[in-house]
Amino acid sequence: MRNSHASRTGDLDRGILIGANLNWANLNGASMTNDANRVPSRRRHAGLTFLEVIIAASILSIAAIAVLELLASSDSIGLTARRQALAAVEAERALEMYAEAIKDGETLPSAASLQTGMQGEALGGCSVSIAATNVTEEFTIPPAGPTGSPRAVPIRLRFLVATVEAPDGEVLVRLERAVPVESF
Repeated sequence: MRNSHASRTGDLDRGILIGANLNWANLNGASMTNDANRVPSRRRHAGLTFLEVIIAASILSIAAIAVLELLASSDSIGLTARRQALAAVEAERALEMYAEAIKDGETLPSAASLQTGMQGEALGGCSVSIAATNVTEEFTIPPAGPTGSPRAVPIRLRFLVATVEAPDGEVLVRLERAVPVESF
């Protein structure tokens, strides 16, 4: 093992032999640096260049535009969903009204216009139409006992189809319901 005095002396001899300009501030065995190889301080160039600022601003603006487009499209999707939900409520209301009228033996017109005040601007100008189809279905009833035979029972049904259309002809909602009737 070398002593610390010999180590320092060896360092000095090497510095003299090489002819380098040594930094003598720390002679207790730490590494010494050569002034010629010293890296310039970063503090002299601490600011950002104009080009770096322009690039950063353009990246941030592209990201902001993408976020704003996502917000706009989600708002549009939300309005479309609300409009379809309101149209489904109106179609269900029309089907219920027609089903009650059929049970009471009344007749109603097959088309109606939705008023703007009823559902705000979402369904303004939309129309509800009801189509009715008479159908007789035969259902087989199983035998009541071991000796009975199955029997077919005709049931008269009226299929109602409610369609809500936008003013441009786009179908917003189409709902169906079967209503039993006594006679056609």
